[in-house]
Amino acid sequence: MALRQKWWLFKRPTRELYEAIRPLSHCFAVARTTKHLNFSAAPTHYVFTEALKVFTTDRWDLYAVVQSNLHEVWARKYSGALETRLRYSPSDCFDTFPFPEELWQTANPTLADIGERYHEHRRALMRQLWLGLTDNYNLFHIRDLTPAQVAKVSKKSLEEAEAGYQSILELRRLHRELDAAVRNAYGWHTLDLGHDFHEVETLPANDRVRYTISPTARKEILSRLLALNHQRAVAQTATVPVKKKNSKRGKAKAGDNIPELFSQR
Repeated sequence: MALRQKWWLFKRPTRELYEAIRPLSHCFAVARTTKHLNFSAAPTHYVFTEALKVFTTDRWDLYAVVQSNLHEVWARKYSGALETRLRYSPSDCFDTFPFPEELWQTANPTLADIGERYHEHRRALMRQLWLGLTDNYNLFHIRDLTPAQVAKVSKKSLEEAEAGYQSILELRRLHRELDAAVRNAYGWHTLDLGHDFHEVETLPANDRVRYTISPTARKEILSRLLALNHQRAVAQTATVPVKKKNSKRGKAKAGDNIPELFSQR
């Protein structure tokens, strides 16, 4: 009865989340279920729906890593799906993801620079065409994209669509630069990422083409990331003492509508 009378109040606010992001200039959020995996900067005074996953950092270098195709490969391998869309599960594809060595302890200015430039160009593109993330990335992934197609989707004039078309081409270039910077942060400088229009076998047969890294690069990156994951798991097991479970600790019940918190490392 009390909840019905005070319907505007949240039944179970995630205090840990809001305490973690309070001192930050911004945080990053990603849709739990999405066609295209994309993180976006968000103000820390927002109240987040349970349909979002919130990355509790304001560091652009960490953003660059999770926005890269290297992380996307891992996420699509180890997260679930809802129909044809990715269902991003932090416990499966974020907590297990091996970030570049020591990145959590020492900021990487190169990654920070490309991460912020990529995000801000994308934000400007969304305003330029007045389209959301999904529509913009649908255009981003069209082979032989033309200004006329941009005009049809955005309802802009051909002159405005031409400018938008050029901005989409620039976003592709920035994505190549971002992926290369993340690759280099791992020390894999000689790995050819092979950006082009490729079929991604885990996607639906009628919507499988993406502007992304090559299938060969995807397999090699997944193999290397898995090896890193195993190495760090062994090292962690050897150095971290096993803690006893606290049976009295409160747990969220199934169905609780709360945003999920990514742990700082």
